[in-house]
Amino acid sequence: MTEALIGSLVIVVLVVGLTVGLLLLRSRLVPDTALDVAVNDALHLAARRGDKLLGVLHGGGVMIPAACGGSGTCGLCRVTVTGEGAGGPQATERGVLSARERRDHVRLACQTTLRGDCAVSVPDDILSAGGGFTGTVVSARMLAPLIREIVVRLPEDRSSEFLAGDFMQITAPPYRLDFGSIDVPPEFREAWEISGWRGLRAGSETEVTRAYSLASRPEDEGHAVFNIRLAVPPPGREDEVPPGVVSSWLFGVAPGDAVTLSGPFGEFHVQPTAREMVYVGGGVGMAPLRAMIHQELGKPGDRRIRYFYGARSAADLFYSDEFEALAAAHARFTWSPTLSEPAPGDRWTGKTGFIHQTLFDEMRAHPAPEECEYYLCGPPVMISAVLSTLARLGVERDLIFYDDFGA
Repeated sequence: MTEALIGSLVIVVLVVGLTVGLLLLRSRLVPDTALDVAVNDALHLAARRGDKLLGVLHGGGVMIPAACGGSGTCGLCRVTVTGEGAGGPQATERGVLSARERRDHVRLACQTTLRGDCAVSVPDDILSAGGGFTGTVVSARMLAPLIREIVVRLPEDRSSEFLAGDFMQITAPPYRLDFGSIDVPPEFREAWEISGWRGLRAGSETEVTRAYSLASRPEDEGHAVFNIRLAVPPPGREDEVPPGVVSSWLFGVAPGDAVTLSGPFGEFHVQPTAREMVYVGGGVGMAPLRAMIHQELGKPGDRRIRYFYGARSAADLFYSDEFEALAAAHARFTWSPTLSEPAPGDRWTGKTGFIHQTLFDEMRAHPAPEECEYYLCGPPVMISAVLSTLARLGVERDLIFYDDFGA
């Protein structure tokens, strides 16, 4: 017994000694000196070897968009990086960035680990936006079982002249939330009880930032409107996959609460042409499309607009009355919702199936579907199916504009 204890002690001492030795060796060979990150030749940020570029930029008030929590899947944090200090592209980046982008030194900031000094180029609007500012929640209402509308009043010194299709970043503070405390309207309580969402908990020890599209209309001047989808774990994996950090926090905010925002940002905008516009959405892809449609209908002219929107059941279909009213008021606008799995109690008499099939059925009767412009926003699987459908209709890619983050 004594020999076993002595042997174990010797092994522990050896492991600790080797660890200390390696740390000392690393400190000599890889000194922890400050690095310089030059942003647009106008701003210099201090960093340490091993820091992620995204964290350095956010810490310096350069609010590069990010929606995937640093996993490298959303592709929003694209920046141009020069200098050997950024190393080479990671495997995760090769799956998101094209060969041309990699040749042009485009990187994902969340996947770039700093090894030395480097220079970074970001869009001027992101650099000029600076750090965050504080808005106040005016209203919060649940539109669908997992979708909540948040309206935030902006400070008087912040412009609310957004371009439809823009997004903003929202930063959640450290928090703890028991989903049982969320106020769920009567029409959605059954879905919450059946799914077990009331038993979930979420939280974070640090601030976390995510990007959300603006659903603001011209009449929402002075406010930022968001459609937030609560990211819940897949059924049966509640113990493995945590709920979304920022979306959970936003499901807990109430009127009067402060919200930290930055932006607006974005490149997903209506093209200044006279072509007929076809919008295709699903989930919270509703947000930027709603803003675009209201913006365009508020302008004089006769530019034709069609809106195809897919939801699972009637409970997941929101703003329907609003778009029906727009269709009644504007002869150049049509609204075509489709439910993939209408519930027996929905008494649904509209189109059923997947939205890409509804799109195909209606647009193949169009005299020239290849001459229209298409604006898509929704889950990646929807975007993929719609792109395939448009290819069948003979639509060239330069007439297709889409955004699939945060949907």
